[in-house]
Amino acid sequence: MEWFYENNGQQTGPVSREEILRLIMQQRIRPETLVWTSTFGDSWRPASSAGLVSPLTGLVRPSAEISEHWAWALLVGPWIMGRVTLYIMDWRHVAEADRMNTMSVVSLLVLGLFFTAFFMDRNSIRETGATPPGFWWWLFLPGYFWRRRQITGRGRSLLVVSLVLLVFNIGDTLSRWPEIQQQVKHGHHLTSAPQDPAEGDGEQENL
Repeated sequence: MEWFYENNGQQTGPVSREEILRLIMQQRIRPETLVWTSTFGDSWRPASSAGLVSPLTGLVRPSAEISEHWAWALLVGPWIMGRVTLYIMDWRHVAEADRMNTMSVVSLLVLGLFFTAFFMDRNSIRETGATPPGFWWWLFLPGYFWRRRQITGRGRSLLVVSLVLLVFNIGDTLSRWPEIQQQVKHGHHLTSAPQDPAEGDGEQENL
């Protein structure tokens, strides 16, 4: 892939990616220097938003490939945390009341990991000069990984695994549906149960 860059107001190039990275390391091309390659269409971009220099660290990006580390953390990290927590509680025969408290804490941790990985993965795509999938795709991860594959040209495994996990989660929810309904009814019964009149009379006698 050939690159062009702005030098004292003049278009310079074409040069290879390796050459333009060498010029960046020599500080002859700064993060704000405009560069262009054929995938940019008619617009020139600063080196910091063209996948050449990381906007977070200011360091040269030697590879044009997009890392999938955060994508995998987004896909399997929260799922593993949730499943491991459920298995541990089943193994230790944790009472329902304690399960609710535990799952509340774990849910906060899962959400923190999910959105951290989501934002970092979108940023890793943005650093290459590409536009990441829209923010609202977090509501449907298979759609996010489908769009991600269209943009990056990679990530078939991510898309397949996301679909497998979706089917698994739906099947697991359906199999546990009677148990979930029972838990909901039990919680509703506890919150709506009337006070025992004898307990009220005892409290008045104590007063």
